[in-house]
Amino acid sequence: MTARPTRRAPRHLLVAAFVLAYLAAGGVVLALGQRVAGGGWLALHLVLLGAATNAIVVWSEYFAAALLRAPPASERVALVRALVLNLGIVAVLAGIHSGRSGLAAAGACLAGVVVLGHALGLAGRIARALPARLSGTVWFYVAAAAALLAGMGLGLWLAGGAAGSADGHRALRLAHVHLNVLGWVGLAVVGTQFTLWPTVLRTRMVPRLEQAVRWSLPPLAGGLAVYAAGLAIALVPFLRTALRRPPHTAAAFMLGAGMVWFTFAVLADLVALAAAAQVVDLDGQLPRLVPVVVAGFALQTLTGALTYLLPVVFGRGAWGNRRLTGILELGWPLRVAAVNLGVVALVVGLPPPVGWWLAGLGLGSFLPLAVAALLAATRRS
Repeated sequence: MTARPTRRAPRHLLVAAFVLAYLAAGGVVLALGQRVAGGGWLALHLVLLGAATNAIVVWSEYFAAALLRAPPASERVALVRALVLNLGIVAVLAGIHSGRSGLAAAGACLAGVVVLGHALGLAGRIARALPARLSGTVWFYVAAAAALLAGMGLGLWLAGGAAGSADGHRALRLAHVHLNVLGWVGLAVVGTQFTLWPTVLRTRMVPRLEQAVRWSLPPLAGGLAVYAAGLAIALVPFLRTALRRPPHTAAAFMLGAGMVWFTFAVLADLVALAAAAQVVDLDGQLPRLVPVVVAGFALQTLTGALTYLLPVVFGRGAWGNRRLTGILELGWPLRVAAVNLGVVALVVGLPPPVGWWLAGLGLGSFLPLAVAALLAATRRS
């Protein structure tokens, strides 16, 4: 899936800058703690709405073009799309955080138009493309975009205070969270892992991978009650690939650990749902899963993917790829251990500062390395 960087580098450089900026901003907000009103909400959305959304939109287009053997969007279209998307995201974050619902609604419309256009473009490519192996994974991105659009709508509804009763508010928040985490981020990650995982492990795709793609999407798109079944189907080739070629690089360990935490979060969510007297009671259990979803799954998966993909796009050949990978993998065993030990500490109930500092150090150390790698790549070009 390596592409000629002379055509794709500008869009990826811009989006990489956006992703790193959102991650840095989220880290600063968390570090400031109580000094930022609503800091927990803001940090969470800087990561999931800001960083994750940028990465999903640009990389899903990248993978879809490669899988369908179709030309990518023009550089001008991609750059305009990235700018409009981030203008919308910033307006949503600023509007909701400051209580300006009109600004938030305008931002949601801008971001929503970009995501809708992105999804329609992917669906159109599928319709026009010749049959190709694993082209069905592109439908994961289309379904993920539909989930995000629905989740954004519910988020605006919540921000506007139109939920009515307390139970109505909790039900809307539950739907909002699950659509965005399991739908937008979860579907995009699972769909990508079908091809990215064997690529990162540098091994062949296992037999019957196409069946896993085809059979896993319907239950994954069907809601929490059947989500675990779809995830189990998708994990079969994931595990078989890992047994064939065990993880041995920073990217592989982070992607693998991210999938482990995602599976844990889905199962814990189901257990909590089964134990709840009524569905809305699940809302009270969600804060316990925030460290797992944000640090263990989303941020670790994003860091692992960028550790592999940035050298592919900006390395400009085998030597450059090795050079950038060397920068991004600096001290990776300690960083990966810190992230996952931090999440474990938070899950088992140790004092939160211990877990968050460990996870924050492990994840935050990637930011200067990524900046150094991008600067090295741009100087060489």
